[in-house]
Amino acid sequence: VERHGVVDGIYRLSGVSSNTQRLRQEFEGERCPELQRDIYLQDIHCVSSLCKAYFRELPNPLLTYQLYDKFADAVALQMEEARLGKIKEVLKELPLPHYR
Repeated sequence: VERHGVVDGIYRLSGVSSNTQRLRQEFEGERCPELQRDIYLQDIHCVSSLCKAYFRELPNPLLTYQLYDKFADAVALQMEEARLGKIKEVLKELPLPHYR
């Protein structure tokens, strides 16, 4: 996504459902699909759609329920420097597996 996904709405727009499902099957089977294939380069949104689905389907959210209010307070800060500082503080409170 970082290399080929510099397009409008990369995480806002959905990829073609059949491409997203094909990519999911490749990840589940091969563990390391070839993302340079034309089908994925032409529909980079299917890659971002699968990333969003992965995070949505985690049994425990990456940014835990326990820290939700702290994250919400941090992003609500008006001053960018203060906002980023507070976000970094809250990130350090994540359980180690989530922090990596």
